[in-house]
Amino acid sequence: MVKISVITVCFNAILDIEMTIHSVINQSYKNIEYIIIDGGSTDGTLEIIYKYKGSIDVIVTEPDNGIFDAMNKGIKLCTGTWVNFMNAGDRFYSLETIKDIFEKDEKYSKIGVIYGSTITSGLINRPHRLSSLKYGGIMACHQSIFYNRDICKKELYYKTKHKYYGDIELTRRLFLKKVSFQEVPIIISNYKGEGFSSKVSTSARLAKFSYLFQNMGFKGIVFGIFGKLIYIRKTRI
Repeated sequence: MVKISVITVCFNAILDIEMTIHSVINQSYKNIEYIIIDGGSTDGTLEIIYKYKGSIDVIVTEPDNGIFDAMNKGIKLCTGTWVNFMNAGDRFYSLETIKDIFEKDEKYSKIGVIYGSTITSGLINRPHRLSSLKYGGIMACHQSIFYNRDICKKELYYKTKHKYYGDIELTRRLFLKKVSFQEVPIIISNYKGEGFSSKVSTSARLAKFSYLFQNMGFKGIVFGIFGKLIYIRKTRI
């Protein structure tokens, strides 16, 4: 039974962290390594985390240099074949989700990245076309992606210079390096939204277009303006 590492990054998430923890530790799949990277919370988040310490393999609590720095800490600590990031406020779609994907160990052993659908605001967000990665989009919600450490190897890290879009940069980099991707026909996560990278602000918008221009030039800017009209597919539950 292949080991799955689930990493939760959080900071002052007292209202959300318990739901996420329950979503992971109550999975029917039993070979899960659970790692929580906390940025030094002061609002009671740590008290909740330590309430479940018997079900959590690694707990780190210390200041970090942003969410992607915290995610990199988690990657360095994990020992599973597959890695998923289920951050505070988000959860797996069901308690059978990981079992439904990995019950047959050999099925995805040669695949570098697997991904599926996401529930957001009462909608099923199906994955976009992989070609969206060429232009700065991402084919699925980050919480609905699993990365194979054995295949991604040293490329499995986040560039912390991209304050908001390190997840997109990582996935695009793997795609351009010809790592194999495969969609799984299930809903993987419930994404709360309202997270760090989903907040709309002047700084976020500037960071987005700076990222797109740095990595793709003017084509990236065009995608940033019009891409969602092409690639997003939503269906009501």
